[in-house]
Amino acid sequence: MLKQDAMTPLYVQLMDTVEKDIKSGRYKPGDKIMTESEMAKTYGVSLITVRKAIGSLMEKGLVVRKQGKGTFVTKPKFSRNIKRLQSFSEMCEQMGVVPGAHMLENKIVDADGKIAERLGIETGSKVIFISRLRFADSEPVVIEKNYFPLKYAFLLEAQFEDNSLFDYLKEKVGMQVTSSEKLIELCRATQEEAKLLEVRKGDYLMFVRSTAYDQENEPLYAGIQIINGDRFSLYVYETNGEH
Repeated sequence: MLKQDAMTPLYVQLMDTVEKDIKSGRYKPGDKIMTESEMAKTYGVSLITVRKAIGSLMEKGLVVRKQGKGTFVTKPKFSRNIKRLQSFSEMCEQMGVVPGAHMLENKIVDADGKIAERLGIETGSKVIFISRLRFADSEPVVIEKNYFPLKYAFLLEAQFEDNSLFDYLKEKVGMQVTSSEKLIELCRATQEEAKLLEVRKGDYLMFVRSTAYDQENEPLYAGIQIINGDRFSLYVYETNGEH
């Protein structure tokens, strides 16, 4: 029980108690902790005290509150080194987690001005559009939207569920991504994106716009990734070009 007459505020004592439970392994990453009412009853404190303690734990990044589901111990973030060219599947395998994918769309669409410019084609040209939801250890973390020139129409015949698109291109036609440029911004989750990534509508997400090039330095695809920043981080290492 907490010490009612101690100099340390009750909410700090409660925060320390839950933090110790997390660090000792009593609560593991992804575990749901007690509800606010259960915690108030267990430790003999008010709901206000509990909410203040939970808020402090959230600020420390130890727990996360999910709308309508409860409060959970945070999981280690998935991290991707964007300086190094690698597929999502390769990144997951390096981290010891199981990659996964669910095909959302695979069809021919008209390229808008921005996509056409990145692919070096005329606005309104037909392109192959492939959209997938990517998973890491069965957890949805990234929405991918990729646009390919029409010469890659053979992609319409394939299903990209739990396999690598990079690997398929290499095996099918010997095509590889040799370089890529990226622009990283923030966006807010639409209703559809929130449902797919299991976040709330309006939550901040990372928005990565990329253009990948093949061995001939021709645009291979223009892509968009919408990433749950609570579960995913991007890493880049820079050096002074003079050294």
